[in-house]
Amino acid sequence: MSIKNKMKDFFGLEEDPNHAYEGEEYAVAETNTQPTTDALVKTEERPKPSNNLVALNTKKKERSKVVLAEPRVFAEAQDIGDQLKENRAVIVNLQRMSKEQSRQVVNFLSGVVYALEGTMTSIGHNTILCAPNNIELTGSISNLISEDELNSKGW
Repeated sequence: MSIKNKMKDFFGLEEDPNHAYEGEEYAVAETNTQPTTDALVKTEERPKPSNNLVALNTKKKERSKVVLAEPRVFAEAQDIGDQLKENRAVIVNLQRMSKEQSRQVVNFLSGVVYALEGTMTSIGHNTILCAPNNIELTGSISNLISEDELNSKGW
């Protein structure tokens, strides 16, 4: 037997004339001239050829989004809260608001972040990052503002 035939036999590419195809199973019937009491019908399962092809772009990865917000009135804080509820991180710039309104926005957003088990971090002067629990924050940003100035703002 040649190497080519051995390979075909090994991988099951060449059909044996004694095997009859019956869907998922193969039946082998022996025809003997000797009388037998039992019918000799054997069914054996051949290993199914495995498909080793894998499509790389079958599943689209959901991309995370970061929303930039610059509210001017307290009423816009609810829109920022809705973005957080949709598992999006939000960077909030509070420079265009009065101190009292920015304090109210920070209080409201801290409640939303707490309810979502997220995190809230100051990343600059009057700028905060609100992240829901599906986003992990690592590292830190050093502030050039002294701790006394931060505490005087009430944040």
